[in-house]
Amino acid sequence: MLIGFCVCNFRSFREAAELSLKACPFNEHPENVQAVANGMSILKSVAIFGANAAGKSNLIKAMSAALLIIRTSQTRQIGDRIPFVEPYAFSVDTTGETSFEFEFITQGIRYRYGFSCTSESISEEHLVRYATKRPAIVFQRNRQDYSFHSNATRAELAPLTERNTPNKLFLATAASWNSAAVREPFLWLRNSMDVFDSDKPMLQSLDMYADDGSGELKEFTNGLLRESDINISDFTIEVRDAKGSAPFLPFMDIPAGTREYRVMATHLISDGDGKTLRYSLPLNSESKGTRNLFLLGPWIKKALDNGYTFCVDELDSSMHPALLLHLVSLFDSEKTNPHGAQLIMTSHTTDLLTTSLLRRDQVLFVEKDSRTGESELYSLADFSTRTREDIRKAYLAGRFGAVPNIL
Repeated sequence: MLIGFCVCNFRSFREAAELSLKACPFNEHPENVQAVANGMSILKSVAIFGANAAGKSNLIKAMSAALLIIRTSQTRQIGDRIPFVEPYAFSVDTTGETSFEFEFITQGIRYRYGFSCTSESISEEHLVRYATKRPAIVFQRNRQDYSFHSNATRAELAPLTERNTPNKLFLATAASWNSAAVREPFLWLRNSMDVFDSDKPMLQSLDMYADDGSGELKEFTNGLLRESDINISDFTIEVRDAKGSAPFLPFMDIPAGTREYRVMATHLISDGDGKTLRYSLPLNSESKGTRNLFLLGPWIKKALDNGYTFCVDELDSSMHPALLLHLVSLFDSEKTNPHGAQLIMTSHTTDLLTTSLLRRDQVLFVEKDSRTGESELYSLADFSTRTREDIRKAYLAGRFGAVPNIL
């Protein structure tokens, strides 16, 4: 599970911003938290609110950038630039280092992993392991100088430092050489978080449906559509290899790599005589909200099945508030989320702002300083609020900030 994420000097976040999923000692909605080792409790979902252009999307982009830098580290050759590094732009000095840090639990062990970099090189990197309450530094890196926690760790990792380069992360390099000391945290960072910002279409959803041999994914998405009161009883997917021929009913005009898809939605319609007739329509003829739910299905199921963390920008895009509340409840319910999956989302749907659904520590705000262009992240839990207070009304009235100033 993700415990927290910190970013500094990325896009509109000039100063350090921490997204914490540590639960506060509140009594409300105990089902919305997951108890982990050492008495810690972690939130299963958080919703991030703020005005347009406040920086909500930049926070999601920061997580995406950090993970992509990690996951593509081994593809970089000597001298290649490090991608996805976008420092705060409204400054005379735009050459400062960008920093990212993840704190998470995998295989019952808590880790902190972070790094600082420019687009040319890694300047700092660290991996900390909490096998007990006391932290143990697995490795610490200052450019090309390395230090290690123990003689055993040094014996395993020190020889691998010679295989690393200034533009690569040592975590990824050591993992590629099958280091046991970094294996589990690297695998968690590689596999256990799926992040989608508003500029990144979920193209892999089509592949996941096409490869759904058991039909479980199709059944799951059909269930979402039914529960959402969408008049679709089923859908079919035809797939063929792309060979440069004319498009095969392209899905929403999105290129799908080496495959071409035709997605049809089935509707059961009653005629005037009471007979039920079956009609099929291309999915790109359905509403945008229906298409979004179709694309979300595989990632929601993947997270719930494996206890993964799903981060998505503008989850509520073209989606009815009741459906959004239902999706959040899938993660907060012990019945539908037995493995501790997490949902991190940005939203403008103020129907979520109710203490009957979310705890106060599950509501976060992003506000931008109009003078400097800097974004700030903070929690509803930072304010003195009553359990039964109308949070939505207070937010719209501007009590918590993070709302547009409409002249």
